[in-house]
Order: sequence, then C-alpha cells, then structure tokens
Amino acid sequence: MISHAIVTDRSGRPDSHCPDTRPAGPRTPAAEQRAREDVRARLMRRFPDIPSETLATATAEAFALFADARVQHYVPVLAFKRAAEQLSRRVATRGEAGGEP
Repeated sequence: MISHAIVTDRSGRPDSHCPDTRPAGPRTPAAEQRAREDVRARLMRRFPDIPSETLATATAEAFALFADARVQHYVPVLAFKRAAEQLSRRVATRGEAGGEP
C-alpha cells in the first residue's frame, strides 16, 4: 500500500489550518504589560486565597527570570508556569505545616 502525504500551506492565511502566531514586530511595552496583567489575573483565579501583592511579586520574579530569553513569544506561558509552581509549593508547605497563610 502506498500512502500519499497531504501537503498543506500553513503560511498564516486566515483560512489556513494553523495560522502563524509569531509576533510580526518587536515587543512593545504595552504588550509586555498586558502579558504581565494576564499572567497575574490567571494566578489570581488559580490561587484566590493568596494576597494580590504576593501574586504580583511572583509574577514579576518569573518575568525577570526570562528577561534575557532569545525567544520572547513564549515568556508569558513560561512565567505563568514558573510562578504557579512556586505558589503551589508555598501552599503545599503551609498546608503540611498546618500554619495559616
């Protein structure tokens, strides 16, 4: 049996299956601020019992960790994961110790 590969054009046309989501230009301060706010909002939904100042600090630290990354497109995703892991460890430690937040 001979299989035939289907070749598709994924160049980013509106009707294409997988549009190209890479940024078209350099990062702007406004876009970076929106990304930080989005990450903080997602953390607030995930950790509603943690003070907003703590979430803001965790967000800032996570973004600072990736400040020099060559590919900046994925930094918000990586920063969210990093901050969420840090906050999860903090919650787990407090829960095991029986202490209050």
